[in-house]
Amino acid sequence: MKAAAVVCLSALGLLLLGGVAATATADPRTNYMLDCRGCHGAGGAGVPGKVPDMRNSLARLSATPAGRRYLVEVPGVAQAPLSDLELAQLLNWITRHLSAVPEPTGFEPFTAHEVASYRKTPLVDVTALRQRLLTDSPSSASSRR
Repeated sequence: MKAAAVVCLSALGLLLLGGVAATATADPRTNYMLDCRGCHGAGGAGVPGKVPDMRNSLARLSATPAGRRYLVEVPGVAQAPLSDLELAQLLNWITRHLSAVPEPTGFEPFTAHEVASYRKTPLVDVTALRQRLLTDSPSSASSRR
């Protein structure tokens, strides 16, 4: 009887430890490798004609409200299996580590609240909006959606 109790308690302990490990959050670099690298590549170069190179556009897009919204609403981002906090941390990491251009002066890090508010509405016409945001001047891009 005592042995059965020890076995049951040991099994319960392993289940609980497994649950803790499964819910532990990964660092942003790991989340990039697991959720973004498959399409964007290790350095953010993407696939010509299919997946945009994010290295030259991250700083510019993260500098305007419309660009920040775009970065969160892109379907692969909005639907990523990450919490709002993990996604905000990932966007901040990408902007700081994969951008070919330094982050803008006064860069405001993405927040979980910001991500939560934008991610509810994934984009439909991603390519057209991206093109418009990158060709508009920063002041006009921030005033349109």
